[in-house]
Amino acid sequence: MAEESGSSSTPETAAKSQANTSGAGSSPAKPAPVKKKQPDTHEFTVSATWSGDAMGCGTLKLPQGDLAIPIGGARVLGGCGTGANPEELLLAAIAACFINTWAIFLKKLSIAYAEPSLRVSGILGGDPAGGYKLSQATIFPRVPAQLFAEQRTQIEKTLALAEKYCIISKVAKAAMPLSVVVEEV
Repeated sequence: MAEESGSSSTPETAAKSQANTSGAGSSPAKPAPVKKKQPDTHEFTVSATWSGDAMGCGTLKLPQGDLAIPIGGARVLGGCGTGANPEELLLAAIAACFINTWAIFLKKLSIAYAEPSLRVSGILGGDPAGGYKLSQATIFPRVPAQLFAEQRTQIEKTLALAEKYCIISKVAKAAMPLSVVVEEV
């Protein structure tokens, strides 16, 4: 096979190459189809350390910003109750991604809202397969009442775009219902 010889050709390209060079009666080689450029990929890493059993605690280390976050299981689930628990971290990831994405679209649509804010809540319930799972999450963007009254359509558009393009909310939405509910402040 081509792979065993160290060649980078695939079985398909090897077969096409062989067909195009097989001698009499073969048709001229066709140009390779132009492949659509794939978006850049990026790898992110986080490291975790833990001390003790389920009642123990640990630390997450995030390389960007050289940040260390204390972690521990939620007390209501039998954990130590110290530091951020995994459920809070998941909601925090949704919040961080959504607000960052929302801010991008507020700027693109020229909406003057210098310090957008939101909160995210999640419902943890029993999993039929055992244990627990987050069964739903809700993002509550906080919008000043006057701004919302004056630019409701545009604000709703920025929120719909944030929901569409936020990487983490797309992942969460694949696993559970995720909704966006405006809180006028």
